[in-house]
Amino acid sequence: MIEEILGNYLQSLTLSDKEALLRTVEVIKNETSEISPYAAEFLKIGAEEINADVVTMSALTAYACLEREKLSSLISSGKLDGEVSGILSGILKIPEFNEEKLKTQNENHIKLLVTLSGDVRAIIILLAEHLLKIRHLKDISDPESYKDATEVQYLYSPVAHRIGLYKIKTEMEETCLKFFEYDTFRSIADKLQIKKEERDEYIKAFIEPLKKKFEKSGLKVSIKGRPKSISSIRQKMKKQNIDVDGIYDLFAIRVIIDSAPENEKTDCWKVYSLITEEYKPNPYRLRDWISVPKSSGYESLHTTVIGPEGRWVEVQIRTVRMDEVAEKGLAAHWKYKNGTDGKADGNIFTRIREAIENPDSAKGVSSEKKALYSDEIYIFTPDGDLKKMRKGDTVLDFAFAIHSEVGSKCNGAHVNGKFVSLKQKLQNGDTVKILTSNNQKPAAEWINIANNIKTKNRIRRIIEADNHRLAEIGKEIVRQKIEQADYDFNEVNVVKIAKFLGFEKPVDLYQKVGEGGIDLHKIRAALASEAQTQTAVPADEKKHREAETDSTTDYLIIDNLDTVGYTFAKCCKPLPGDKIFAFVTATNGMKIHRYDCPNAKNILTKFPYRVVNAIWKKDVSKELITAVIKLQGVYDSGMSTVLTNVLTNEFHVHIRSFSLSEEPGGKFSAVFSVNLLGESQLENLKERFKRVKNVEKVF
Repeated sequence: MIEEILGNYLQSLTLSDKEALLRTVEVIKNETSEISPYAAEFLKIGAEEINADVVTMSALTAYACLEREKLSSLISSGKLDGEVSGILSGILKIPEFNEEKLKTQNENHIKLLVTLSGDVRAIIILLAEHLLKIRHLKDISDPESYKDATEVQYLYSPVAHRIGLYKIKTEMEETCLKFFEYDTFRSIADKLQIKKEERDEYIKAFIEPLKKKFEKSGLKVSIKGRPKSISSIRQKMKKQNIDVDGIYDLFAIRVIIDSAPENEKTDCWKVYSLITEEYKPNPYRLRDWISVPKSSGYESLHTTVIGPEGRWVEVQIRTVRMDEVAEKGLAAHWKYKNGTDGKADGNIFTRIREAIENPDSAKGVSSEKKALYSDEIYIFTPDGDLKKMRKGDTVLDFAFAIHSEVGSKCNGAHVNGKFVSLKQKLQNGDTVKILTSNNQKPAAEWINIANNIKTKNRIRRIIEADNHRLAEIGKEIVRQKIEQADYDFNEVNVVKIAKFLGFEKPVDLYQKVGEGGIDLHKIRAALASEAQTQTAVPADEKKHREAETDSTTDYLIIDNLDTVGYTFAKCCKPLPGDKIFAFVTATNGMKIHRYDCPNAKNILTKFPYRVVNAIWKKDVSKELITAVIKLQGVYDSGMSTVLTNVLTNEFHVHIRSFSLSEEPGGKFSAVFSVNLLGESQLENLKERFKRVKNVEKVF
């Protein structure tokens, strides 16, 4: 049965190639006794329409006749020729494509098809398969037909065009147009049919004087009218925003010369000269793909001339060999490379691959670009999106390719449904779902895990920014601890503490303190390790300073740090219960802001590395009391500022109301209404006011 279907093809082969194909046929017949009509049609496409070389045809025959499970078993058994097995292995690697993603990412899918299939001959077989599929489409409501038509329109039709399988490409395009835009297809087809008789008469009149010239020249030439494809008419209508009637080059002929290989170019230009003697050419419409063939191997001379009645006619000039290559693509070259020995030139398939990967190049691609393509892999997201990566890239590289935020929190992945670590190297066609954790953050060893230089640089920047943030926090904590111990915050004292704790540089100390990795009590011990000459702070002032610090730190937790001083921002005056954050200022230590503070957006956007989480230890709003405090004393012009600073900057309390008035004899009287954290804070506040200069009485 298989031999009968391949009858004419087998007869065209040399004895050795015929025997090789028949050996494959025997292996197939041992696996199955029946060949379906679908498989028979598949074989005819390979033999008659693609005209594949013997190795490609052997693989196509096995693929058409056997199920995937049997193919896998045969490949493993070694019963098939090595090249044939390699082609089939490439086909079996091609995954199911998401048809909706194909519409927006078809170029990446084409590259994936090339790289996954390995041997480009696998793609030729897939083209034959999908040509067969669209010949059996149902209507657009059928999901399987919709999927097949979408794959052909966005994946296989462009590939057929790049390979030079123009006849197959045209059929694919027209079938897809009919499937997706039936009314448009029918409208164009009907208009062309109405004009067919007129068109045929015109072409006949156009050809007549040319025939006489060709006969007189002694050239063996055949001429035929070439109908413009409906799909190309539709594309031109869209591009130029015109109706069918507005397309000027509906008339086209093809001149095919029976020419010896050594005379091909000369004969084509002779024909061109004879045609342009008869009809005036448009110099801007000459296309010379004989001197420089397309990357697909396409060779032809194209020109447009003014025919009778002033109508434009497109003319294609080529030899018999060129015409077969144009119809059947580069795969047809194997018949001509070495006479009739049937051996395919490996360079042909290299050129096919280059044509697919780099369709814009007329001469193929450079060795540098080929190396670049070979280094590319394509990875699926769980949603079917396709990301281009580099060979050797890891899960971590892929996470950062999605987004730096995803990469920073990545702690593993599911690759093809299986859990793997950050260092897992990805393979072409893998489906990867990144797993994240809010507790994860980049570590220095990640730089060695990453393969991509961009990923490495991103990790370095994130770590540096985090270290800078921690150092800023640590510096402020060290400053406060030094000052609380009644020492000056200067380079001498900081270096002394750093050396005492085993750090080479102050910045290392700051960073470790910011991380919470230092017992802050050791700072005082470091300062006390040698006598320091300092200006002593009065004991009672020191006592009150420490009391004031404690009055605030009892109620806040700042990013899991130990006791650290801070002040509340004047711009928003946070109260217990407000949603807050801490900001490390350049000169004034930690400032506590509300998230709805007018300045919060600017701070969080421009200085995220200096922002520290802060929360209230408990719901202290339940302990708030309202107190009214009256002060009397000697009037001074700055008294109002002094008193409010004590309340807002030192005690961080909310002032409900305030009034101050001058009284006879140079005296003043002030009344505050404030919210306080219990009786203890009220007592501390009273004691603090008594120490304010010019305050004589506190009620």
